[in-house]
Amino acid sequence: MKCILKIAAVFLATTIVIGSASWAQDICAKPVPTKEGVIMGLSEPGSKVCSFKGIPYAAPPVGELRFKAPQPASPRKKIYQAFDFGPSCVQNEESSSGGKSKSFSEDCLSLNIFRPAKQGSFPVMFWIHGGNHTQGGSSYEIYNGAKLAGGRHVVVVTFNYRLDALGFLALPELAKEDPKGSAGNYGLLDVLRALQWVHDNIEAFGGDPNNVTVFGESAGGALTCDVLASPLAAGIFHRAIIQSGGCDLVSNLDMGHKGSRTLAEAVGCSGADALSCLRAKPAKELVGVKNTKFLAQPHADGYALAGKPIDIIKQGNFNKVPVMVGSNKDEWNIVIAMTPGATLASRKTITKKLRKALGARVDDIFKMYSYNDYRRPVFLAGAIFADGFGSRAFAAAEEISPYAPVYMYRFDWDDEKMGKNLGAFHGLDVLFVFGNMRFKPLLARIVFNKKVRKNAAPLSEKMMSYWSNFAKTGFPNASGLVKWPRYTTQRRDRIHLDNNISVAPLTAKDIERYRYFAAISIEELIGNIEED
Repeated sequence: MKCILKIAAVFLATTIVIGSASWAQDICAKPVPTKEGVIMGLSEPGSKVCSFKGIPYAAPPVGELRFKAPQPASPRKKIYQAFDFGPSCVQNEESSSGGKSKSFSEDCLSLNIFRPAKQGSFPVMFWIHGGNHTQGGSSYEIYNGAKLAGGRHVVVVTFNYRLDALGFLALPELAKEDPKGSAGNYGLLDVLRALQWVHDNIEAFGGDPNNVTVFGESAGGALTCDVLASPLAAGIFHRAIIQSGGCDLVSNLDMGHKGSRTLAEAVGCSGADALSCLRAKPAKELVGVKNTKFLAQPHADGYALAGKPIDIIKQGNFNKVPVMVGSNKDEWNIVIAMTPGATLASRKTITKKLRKALGARVDDIFKMYSYNDYRRPVFLAGAIFADGFGSRAFAAAEEISPYAPVYMYRFDWDDEKMGKNLGAFHGLDVLFVFGNMRFKPLLARIVFNKKVRKNAAPLSEKMMSYWSNFAKTGFPNASGLVKWPRYTTQRRDRIHLDNNISVAPLTAKDIERYRYFAAISIEELIGNIEED
């Protein structure tokens, strides 16, 4: 009898497993309708997740559509096989961008969807990649959304947007030809177009169009803040997470015109035919152009953005949704590690470099910092730049919290190999949020070896829970997690994400430094560098 029961149990378990796998496969293989046509996806290997990759969300921005707002993608009669990532947008890719693209094209406006392989309606997490508005792509392995989607039952969307001059060139001639008088915001308008596509189509992929969280890191964090401030995003997203991004990284048009003109002239395009010349140039010639005053970032054009997001937020004229915002404890240490000889630099050398970047403010800064507090002189500079990032998170929390719920964090984990020098560096938090710590490059495998990954896993699991809980409800907490209190200007509580998660109010020293750096505009920093 026991033998019969055992055989029956094995049969039943096998049937359930086979049935479950078949069910998941059926969901992933099911054609999905969109406004442009039918999409086919795949079952993502090693996970209970369906993926749909390389879906065009806009028309190719080529030819006469270069330097223009994205246009809707053309309808398709044939089923679109969304099996592979689309090419990254044209850029001068470097190792510091956080990954490696398989290919590049000006025809790059595509998105990717990762959804749980089961029936239901799930919250949507819309990811904006970083890269200084000049680099990056949604195909990077660190942005693979399978683990986050499958483990936390959310739909993850990643996408490409135009970069560098192709995304942010601002010339008066371009504003004149645009029906809205807009110029220099093509990358931002791509973000907004992708977000609109998600609003219009994500329900067919199991996503809830009435529960969309925009989140991004570095330049992606800054663009998340732009979405908060843009009237074009009203009603199509419901929460925002700003990771190591500033709400002030927007140029005025005068500054944009000057920088864009110098870039156009640098590539041989000037006079009455400047636009036709720029549109005829190979795309590769317009990115990574050195020795110009061009700065790749959005512009206050009066259409996508009325001004700097932080100023719009202060006025209360933004999309009032719950916000998570924070930075990493050692943001700049990755730059230090990649700069030959930086750890051996003298105090005199570091002071000179700081004066170049910060001008006469260095004298004030040395009243708040002392070389005696740091193992090497260069780590004082690292602390200053890390507090620069922290000040942007602080400014956002201060100005948003009177209008909407805010949750502030600092990512402190630094137990990787070479952690004494690398610390909690810029971008490290992304690995924990997506749960992706396996890498192909040798150096990454050394820094994140098997032991490091094992030790980091508990924090990664908790961060995925905090992030996805927030996406689901606007509230990051749940049973089993350290309680994350809401930020207010009365208490200024911040959670510290480390092996041992803790909560503490900002110290008087934190507030003094953050207020000081938040008052330094990007225009002032650029002016100091140009005058040196």
